[in-house]
Amino acid sequence: MAYEEAMARLASRYASVDARRAEADDWYERQVAAAARAEGEAEAALAAAETELAAARALVDRIDHEAEELWSRTVRRLGTAASRHGGVPEAVTLAKGESYNPDQVLEGTRDLLDKAWRPGKMAAKAYPLLMLWSALGAAVAFGLREAARWAGREYGGDLAVGLPVLALVVTIIGPLAGLWPAKVVADHRHVTLDPTTIAVVVATGLITLTALLLI
Repeated sequence: MAYEEAMARLASRYASVDARRAEADDWYERQVAAAARAEGEAEAALAAAETELAAARALVDRIDHEAEELWSRTVRRLGTAASRHGGVPEAVTLAKGESYNPDQVLEGTRDLLDKAWRPGKMAAKAYPLLMLWSALGAAVAFGLREAARWAGREYGGDLAVGLPVLALVVTIIGPLAGLWPAKVVADHRHVTLDPTTIAVVVATGLITLTALLLI
């Protein structure tokens, strides 16, 4: 083989090796770039998933808090009829592919509760019972007043000063003693303790206490 031919073959081989090396380097750079893009996309997807998870947790916490408040309002308005259930109802399990807006559900529940609860006034037929409780309360207050005054006179000393003051306080609040049972009756009947009912109760207590004081 001539020298020139050998050098030509050698040059051809070097050129082939260089071409393959360049092709390998290009392939490697493409793979590195693709891996970098995949890593960037994975990091972006992870960040988006973490953001969605945080938003979902915040939504769950807010909905749970609003549901607790709504349940508390339900118990306050409906009393034992609601409290006997023991707490906020469990969340409904949705079927596959089913979805709903929790804010719309809560808003609908608020509207339903507001429409269902329209407290009225105390029925007139309940007044005799309320007047009886008020009279009994005033009588008890009168009894406490007389007991305090008697103890002050009997034992003297500091009690002779303090107990008459206590008797005066009991005398002042005596006409109001019937308001507590009236509130219990109102809550049981799911009505408001309106000004008319309050006036009837207080007037009955005042009349009873005045009559006992005049006897």
